[in-house]
Amino acid sequence: MLVFGLTHGIEALHGIDFRVTGVELNLQFAPEYNRTFLFCWDISAIGALALNNRHSLRAGIALGQVGRDFELKLLAGGEAAPFARVPVYFDLAYKYNGIPEFEYRLNSLRFMTSFRQERWGVSLGAAFKFHGFFGEYTTFEPALLFSAHAFFIKNESFRFGMNIRNFTEFSPRILDAFSYNFNTLLRLNERVSLINEVELLVSGSGGLAANFYSFVYRGGVLISW
Repeated sequence: MLVFGLTHGIEALHGIDFRVTGVELNLQFAPEYNRTFLFCWDISAIGALALNNRHSLRAGIALGQVGRDFELKLLAGGEAAPFARVPVYFDLAYKYNGIPEFEYRLNSLRFMTSFRQERWGVSLGAAFKFHGFFGEYTTFEPALLFSAHAFFIKNESFRFGMNIRNFTEFSPRILDAFSYNFNTLLRLNERVSLINEVELLVSGSGGLAANFYSFVYRGGVLISW
């Protein structure tokens, strides 16, 4: 209902030539094994609106468990492609990560600039993180972000690619805590696709060595209108 309400609201704006050209809902389940908490998991939902086939708005929520503790993650953001003939995109996103039992929260703003071609792309940006415990001082921490992806197979029915990055859709990281992500998308019909991802995250790198931190599997479905 929220997605359709936003759709009608945007289409009703006067004096602004915005047209909703697509709606997506991404539902995923992600079990994770990591060195700190051993077993973790979350379920997530992200909705997105495409505007004029060039811009987008998105919002999402993830609920899960870190060790034995409940974790909540929220996301709201948008992306703009102001140059019609140049594939450069500007992204702004707000993220919230919280563990209520520890009274811990992290708020962050992410700014990214991306250059994307049909089969590859790179992104550079920064995150401004404000984190701490309730009732205590908040710590400010900036972080540089990067991402690079490539598709080895990409057609109308199947996609297989790789991504190297130091952030996720819901969480920023530090510069050298990057991950290797292999992903596939299998289109069942014009509205439903199956998503599978395998990700290896390192805790940091130095001296040409990368230390293992976690292994994540993400599986889900992408529904398009």
